[in-house]
Amino acid sequence: MLSPQGMCPLMSSRVTEMSSQRLHTHFKGDEPEPDYRVNVEYLGRLEIAVSGTVTRRLYRFTPVQPVQQVDPRDAFYLLASGRFGVAS
Repeated sequence: MLSPQGMCPLMSSRVTEMSSQRLHTHFKGDEPEPDYRVNVEYLGRLEIAVSGTVTRRLYRFTPVQPVQQVDPRDAFYLLASGRFGVAS
């Protein structure tokens, strides 16, 4: 492998230029998603902490605060469990 001193000036400047540039690639779904939330109510009586299946966010439901705003991607799985409902 050549050291930077062994490279020609043109090549070393090109490498530096390329490494300092940002490479922007966009794939469908890379854009930040809108910050939508769904009000989900825990139907149980005890305190529970649940990790979102998709976002891995931690949601805490208590008897005092049974309704939490949940990412819709996580809400789908919480609602499917039968332990949660959509709060009005």
